[in-house]
Amino acid sequence: MKRLKILLYGDQDLNIMDGSAIWLTSIANMLTLDEKVDLTILLKASIRRSHVVSNIEKIEDINIVDPFRLFSNKNFEDDTRLTVKDASEIIQMLDRKDDYNLIITRGKLITEASLEKTYRNKQIPYITDFNHNETELEVEELSFFKKVYTTFPNTFVQTTEMKEFLMNILDVEGEKFILLPPTVKDIEWDPEIGLKNYSVVYTGKFAKQWKTEEMIETQKKINDINNVITLNVAGDKFQGELIEKKEEILLQLKSTKGINWVGSVSREESIDLIKSSDLGFAYRSEEIDNDYSLELSTKFLEYGINGKPIVLRRTKQYENLLGSDYPLFANSEAELLDKILLAFNDNCIYNFAALKCYNASKKYQLSIVSKQVLKQLWLYNNKKKTVLFAGHDFKFLNWYIEACKNNDEINVLIDYWSNHETHNIDESEKLLQEADIIFCEWGLGNAVWYSHNKLKGQQLFIRLHRQEIDTLHLESVNYDNVSKVVVIAPHLFEEFNRVKKVPRDKMVIIENMIDYERFNKPKFDDIQYNLGIIGVLPKLKRLDRALDILEQLWRKNNKYKLFIKGKLPQDLPWLMGRKEERVYYENVFSRIEEAEWKDNVIFDQHGNDVDEWLRKINFVLSTSDIEGSHVAPMEGMASGALPIVYHWPGAETVYPMEFVVESVEEAVQKIEDPTIYKRLNVKEYPKKFNLESRVELFNQLLLKSDKL
Repeated sequence: MKRLKILLYGDQDLNIMDGSAIWLTSIANMLTLDEKVDLTILLKASIRRSHVVSNIEKIEDINIVDPFRLFSNKNFEDDTRLTVKDASEIIQMLDRKDDYNLIITRGKLITEASLEKTYRNKQIPYITDFNHNETELEVEELSFFKKVYTTFPNTFVQTTEMKEFLMNILDVEGEKFILLPPTVKDIEWDPEIGLKNYSVVYTGKFAKQWKTEEMIETQKKINDINNVITLNVAGDKFQGELIEKKEEILLQLKSTKGINWVGSVSREESIDLIKSSDLGFAYRSEEIDNDYSLELSTKFLEYGINGKPIVLRRTKQYENLLGSDYPLFANSEAELLDKILLAFNDNCIYNFAALKCYNASKKYQLSIVSKQVLKQLWLYNNKKKTVLFAGHDFKFLNWYIEACKNNDEINVLIDYWSNHETHNIDESEKLLQEADIIFCEWGLGNAVWYSHNKLKGQQLFIRLHRQEIDTLHLESVNYDNVSKVVVIAPHLFEEFNRVKKVPRDKMVIIENMIDYERFNKPKFDDIQYNLGIIGVLPKLKRLDRALDILEQLWRKNNKYKLFIKGKLPQDLPWLMGRKEERVYYENVFSRIEEAEWKDNVIFDQHGNDVDEWLRKINFVLSTSDIEGSHVAPMEGMASGALPIVYHWPGAETVYPMEFVVESVEEAVQKIEDPTIYKRLNVKEYPKKFNLESRVELFNQLLLKSDKL
């Protein structure tokens, strides 16, 4: 089975909650949305606190590598945290062992350390810590980015603005850049907009440029003006100059009236705190948030997606997201105080700002970003997709199987079943291990077995005809493991839902293929009175009704003939073993033998020459009591023959009503009407079901799914 093996390393300690740690957990969640991704995370430091890693939703499915345990005999430069030198060496050792499809790293230093490593041809670095002002960009920094662009096959960039900046300074087209914006967890429904408990919220690290002290001072001023407004704070990481002031700041967080400090919490707890608050605090220094800033804050998105307005500095980046008329921009501490109070004093402004922030954040939901990114990451695995076709009879699907075999991007496997329920289980299990996509032709025992045995990450499709309505198999299918159920006609869509309870949202209609070019051949001469019927077994095909039509026509004009192509009852011993079927055909053939028109009934041998046979047919009959879609009349139309379709249930959803009759008498009337060809161009209708259109529809369904 085709899988994508990824090694992820972020040069940050996951015991500390900050933006870079949240980035790593977010990308881990994004990558594992695809069940065919095998993700390994290399830790920078052994896990001592679970606040950050608990945010990884499928952590039980991820291989977490603690280098200090796995390589306990190695002499590390630091026994507690990987240096970039050690990290690059461990990555190389892991890659030699597991041969990843791609390696994702975050951080400028680990990128520099990887420039000469053997794994660089499969590495995608993610770098954000650089000067975004072109006039202040140092020569060394520019040289570094040129090396990155030429050395690695791709580079992640956070925003479109960052991509354009790098394209400009490097003078490149930018085809190697992959957008990897910050993400937020998908929301199930739109958040409720409106003030709840008059509180501001901040979650993140404490640093000078993050205006930690100004935030506290602003809250003190708010207390003097409106002591109802509180400040909720989560986080315990101190950086830079504030490390020396840690105890002083912690004391203020604990003791200042109106501040609720909850310390270090998990991301889920952080989101809950945001949801229970009213206004997001994202005001940072001008050194970080300026017109040269090309980054997008994850905190901004977390506040916004939960329906919270945000107070923040006015920059080009945020004006692009929110519009120049956003009312809660603040470019000074005085303005910060005014805008916080404004948000709580004016409901219209509050709601307007909240909707702006929510709408700006929606496109950064995890599922949306993951589709865009994973589509490009899968290019690192150029292995063919393997499609496994399973079933007992492929006569209606051979055309697509052949198309897949002729597709250089597809590897085809076939699981032949002996009948509706019997198969070689060992062979099926072996083939199952190799498949990316499983296609069950007919919803019988094959669909039941594969729906209960498919593997994680595989897609399963089932195609139904009509026979399945008369069996019990569909009741045992596990539809939770089924991607889509293909039905061949609109009326069967309704019947399978009504009778067999096949979920409507699982079904899709793709009509049978008509090999138009194969049947589009010139007719023979003197075929005006030739009727044809293809397949007269079992009795529900109603050969007797076709004979009724011939008889009435023959009595008016003895030039009419009925050509019958296909197997006869004696060719199928199991059919003749059924008394009702045997008696029916004995009566039908006795009728033919005793009829005056018996010489006008011609039996043609069963075979794969229907295209040639149709050249002598002017009218194709479909006289059945029940059909799924009955392709024979459609193939006849492609040949230029007029279809006469008895009104079996659903016929009107497959054929235009001009071709559908309610009685033998109406069929005779249509056949005798010499103007019917002038009114109807029968060759046009089946063109839309031609080979190319059906192959494209199946390819879209099977091969171009977002999950692949």
